Amino acid sequence: MLGTLVVSVLAIPTLETGARAEPPRGSSSTITAAVVPLALIENRRVLSYPLDQVWPTAIRYLRIDRGFEITDRDQDAGYILFQFPLEGQRIGSGSLEMFATDDAAGRASVSMSVNTGAGPVHLPNSILDGISAKVRAERGQPLPPPPRQEEPPPDQDDPEDDHSVPLLPPAQQP
Repeated sequence: MLGTLVVSVLAIPTLETGARAEPPRGSSSTITAAVVPLALIENRRVLSYPLDQVWPTAIRYLRIDRGFEITDRDQDAGYILFQFPLEGQRIGSGSLEMFATDDAAGRASVSMSVNTGAGPVHLPNSILDGISAKVRAERGQPLPPPPRQEEPPPDQDDPEDDHSVPLLPPAQQP
């Protein structure tokens, strides 16, 4: 949700003299000086499913389950732009960005980020929760992580693989 920050000033310096312009006596003691928009709402999540499984599910979730209008999408670039209704006749816009990655266990995964410029504060997280639940319902649990390949211990006789600190020769009397 885009909010505004209203700054109130008690005394404002003037440009000509550098003196402070004080409000007249008996009048309101604050003057509104600026209105600054606050940041966009964003959430991120990693799903342990390959991108080719998450992409079509995300499109169906946004368009069919949520009823949002998809305004643009590009799977190669990894984004979906959408619009959603707000109170009254207003329309909000948002984006879903996805790219392939690996999760902490080494599985092929998708990193997703949802940004909205308006709407409820919980909307990006709600969208990510909905896509996650829909992927899990359609695809089941993610695949187990790949087995870890244990490396054999380094050969102690091979000086090229010796990563220890070299020892100095013993001290001698001069």
